[in-house]
Amino acid sequence: MKTLFDEVLERIRPDENETTKINKIYNNLKNEITKQNLDSLIVGSIAKGTNLKGADIDLFIRFDEDTDLKSEGLKVAREILTDGKELYAQHPYLRGEIEGIGIDLVPCYAIKDSSKSISAVDRTPFHTKWVAENIAGKEDEVRLAKQFLKGAGAYGANAAIGGFSGYLVEILIIKYENFENLVRKISLWKPPIVIEDVKNAPKAVMMIKDPVDERRNVSAGVTLKGLGTAILAAKGFLNNPTLDFFFPKNKIRKSKGVVTTVTLPHPGGNEETVLPWLQRQGRKINKAIADFEPIAWNANLGNNCFLVFETATVELPDIVSHKGPPPWEDGALDFLKKYPDATLSSKRLEIGRPPRHSKIDEVILELIPNARVHPGLLEGAQPVQRMPWLD
Repeated sequence: MKTLFDEVLERIRPDENETTKINKIYNNLKNEITKQNLDSLIVGSIAKGTNLKGADIDLFIRFDEDTDLKSEGLKVAREILTDGKELYAQHPYLRGEIEGIGIDLVPCYAIKDSSKSISAVDRTPFHTKWVAENIAGKEDEVRLAKQFLKGAGAYGANAAIGGFSGYLVEILIIKYENFENLVRKISLWKPPIVIEDVKNAPKAVMMIKDPVDERRNVSAGVTLKGLGTAILAAKGFLNNPTLDFFFPKNKIRKSKGVVTTVTLPHPGGNEETVLPWLQRQGRKINKAIADFEPIAWNANLGNNCFLVFETATVELPDIVSHKGPPPWEDGALDFLKKYPDATLSSKRLEIGRPPRHSKIDEVILELIPNARVHPGLLEGAQPVQRMPWLD
């Protein structure tokens, strides 16, 4: 597979011109921050030498612990990155661009103990230092892993992806030595994956300790879907390793059912806060429309919030199956008294009865009254996609 890996690396490894430009921009920004009598630190993949082509510069401005980062921190950042756009996930920062290179200028606290972070990003410099001290000789293995997961649709711990963060990928490569070993491990995974137990950490699909804070699960953002996507891609790759896993060509998928688009008013906020809320609405609706035999659904953001559902039907017959409890559960006798014509079908009591709502839009609007339900795929809504590497 060396020839394949070399071809991938040729396409994803930053060239000398890009590296020179990044260093120049970084040094200019660092000088501007120094003029403010403040300390700066480059973090992220560029600082670790694991960056793909086109990576952003993540530059931290370090403040004393009594500083208000949202007011004073952003004020300093705006003076340096004048055209930057203010963003806020768990932490305020500015995003801009210089000479085609993306810049994230992030105020943080200059803490000395990584286990005692004050803001959401204070551990990041410690992450950078730990990876830099342990990654030597494995930088390209990290690049391969990042591009592979990116091609599969499982790279990124944000709500839209629910996959693997760059830091998690780096930890896994350091642990398993190279990309090929990691792919073989992933292909054998069955959730929940406990690589290292994290005491008192919330329940998660995957668990591995943060090397700089043993109380933190680095993989807490990985969802079942993100994990499953990675596992399928790993199995497919080992079965037939091709460039398509790294650079998928086509994601078009023909709908296998009737498509319904649901729009909800945008509640305000950014993707990191709104998308998890929208996904919760999607799960609620998907459960409520069980009688319409859901096939697949997804969520995306635009001017509105979009939910797209594929179902076997959007209109029910006059009589549908209504399932009751198994005979050994509480309520079985009450169900039989209410429906004396019910029969025992396999494990559960069951009766045919008219549906409460015969049309899918009636069910959705009863659940979420301010929703709008549209037949078919509405402009701005994204269809459910297929596994990209299959093409």
